[in-house]
Amino acid sequence: MKRLLIPFLLMTAVIGYVSCQKNNSSDLASVNAAKTEGIKKGEPVNFSVQNTSGLATKWSVSPATNVSLTSDGDKATVYFRKSGSYSVLADMGGSIQRIMVSVSDSSFCDSLRRDSICGFPTDTIPHNPGDTTRPDTTCKNCGPHDSTFALTYDHINITPIRIDTGSVSGLAIKATTRNFYACSFNNLLTGFSSANGSYYLAYSGVFVPGGCTSGPVQATSTRVLYPVTDGTHAFKVNVSGTIYTGSFTKAGTHYNFNWSDTSKVTISPLIIN
Repeated sequence: MKRLLIPFLLMTAVIGYVSCQKNNSSDLASVNAAKTEGIKKGEPVNFSVQNTSGLATKWSVSPATNVSLTSDGDKATVYFRKSGSYSVLADMGGSIQRIMVSVSDSSFCDSLRRDSICGFPTDTIPHNPGDTTRPDTTCKNCGPHDSTFALTYDHINITPIRIDTGSVSGLAIKATTRNFYACSFNNLLTGFSSANGSYYLAYSGVFVPGGCTSGPVQATSTRVLYPVTDGTHAFKVNVSGTIYTGSFTKAGTHYNFNWSDTSKVTISPLIIN
């Protein structure tokens, strides 16, 4: 009887050990992705993970070249700039979860998108001059035509998003109008420049292409500050000719905005950790 019992106990112990090891290993399906196949170069792909560890989630991509990653807690957005297979990983205090994705050779920027961060991190958003002489309200009989609407009675909400690519950090500055405009493909016209560590954004109006009947939607634009060096940087925003001035300080991957005048421009969040 003992000879039969000992092998049985050994087998039970082995099964229990294997089961325990399996439960403590990385779950390859635990990271959720908006899509895993047919991803285009430059297309933003959202990822999320269910983190019950109580520790902050650290996101990464392997291989880490030709990708840009922005994260917010248990969520992340990744832009792939080259076709191939990638592994997106979420590290929660040593418990690593991952998911594999495949990026095609087609470009997300080939589709009709009037505002995106295609070509990330290089800003390649096209400029649309629009029609500033014939607003829709006074051109009832001239047929479909492009129009540009002033921001006189609008308000700009700016959302800074941290970009981490390896040891280099920067910001994506997303601007959204408070008002809604015709056409789902409208465009918040944006100028951008930087010099000596200072950054300048100019929002001149909203371009609405003629003949577009979808919408209304809020107008948006995104510009990229990349890379950003440590220190304090002047940050100026021009809305329809009026300049609003503030600053932000970068220390490592931490950003702190100083922005007091919210009459026309609001920045949120002011602190990014």
